[in-house]
Amino acid sequence: MWNNVIGQQRSVEILMNMFIKKRIPHAMLFHGPEGTGKDAAAVEFAMLVNCDSPVDGANACGTCRNCRDISLLRPPLMRFVTALPAGRNESEDKDPLVTLEQEDAEIYLSELARKAEDKYHRINIPGANDIRISSIRMLKDQASLTGYTGKKKVFMISQADRMNQQSSNALLKVLEEPPEDNLLILTTSRINSLLPTIIGRCQLLRFDPLSDEDVYAFVKKEHPELKEETGRFYAALSQGSISSCREIAEQDFLDLREKAISFLASSITGRHLTAGKEIDSVIASKDKQKIKRFLSLLSVWFRDAALVASGNEANVINKDKLDRLRKFSSNFSINSYAVIKLIEEAVQDIDRNIFPELLLNELALKITGELQAAG
Repeated sequence: MWNNVIGQQRSVEILMNMFIKKRIPHAMLFHGPEGTGKDAAAVEFAMLVNCDSPVDGANACGTCRNCRDISLLRPPLMRFVTALPAGRNESEDKDPLVTLEQEDAEIYLSELARKAEDKYHRINIPGANDIRISSIRMLKDQASLTGYTGKKKVFMISQADRMNQQSSNALLKVLEEPPEDNLLILTTSRINSLLPTIIGRCQLLRFDPLSDEDVYAFVKKEHPELKEETGRFYAALSQGSISSCREIAEQDFLDLREKAISFLASSITGRHLTAGKEIDSVIASKDKQKIKRFLSLLSVWFRDAALVASGNEANVINKDKLDRLRKFSSNFSINSYAVIKLIEEAVQDIDRNIFPELLLNELALKITGELQAAG
């Protein structure tokens, strides 16, 4: 059943050996870039430790009742915890789901169903900014209940970095005195946002970015209509993340790339009206993620330009734009890495809610300044 986890052979082997040697810790922390299979592996491991008939020593059968229920994220052996919107009449002692507004509850159940069907699905609930303390208190209560003989109740906290101070402190109390028949698995793409005391009480397992080949195989399976050149471009852009690749494939990234190139060319040649139109089209939807993708495409362009300038065209991501990249590199002598740093700073400013039109116009001036300075 581990074929439900894409790549990550090293992490899978570690988990299999834990099961075979019966050295399963009370708490684990799966960390690494978003979209690399942390949640998928957590569910798979939960199935394995509770499977009635493991296959070939360390593979969940996938067909027994425990495997089926856990795969569907159903209790009692699997408890899934994630960020939720604020509810009505909230109390630390209440089930957080009961306090949700009806619309929020319906969205949560819909998202949970999608997660059960596809472990690489990124749950998206409007207003769900924090993992609430009531969720952790309920986890603590459920962990203290008597479980099934020989089975482990698995509590999976997805995107654990979204715990606030209160919920983090509540979880710490659970970790200080973990019940014997429980397994707590935290997953995060931002390990440094967790309390050091929580990290110190968990066994860490790192998940690395996936290979371009693994991501390409995924996107080709989901979008068989894509041309190979386009699919490989999307895979390279995703930087080893399934969720990023999925977003890229579902959006019109080729059109966004054309806007990024047009913005750059117009800025360099002083065609400010054209550059302004590209900025307007990117920021019109007020979608921060789209603006960051636009900036990432600019960053990739300068990365590719540096590779072309150094004679390393084999590793270029924009392979279908090689002729244009060659012309760009021959016309300008530029410190691409300095420009990439400027772009990375702009991405951070987007998260700080800097006015995007102003930010992109200033970035255009800074990039042009680098080009002019290099002569």
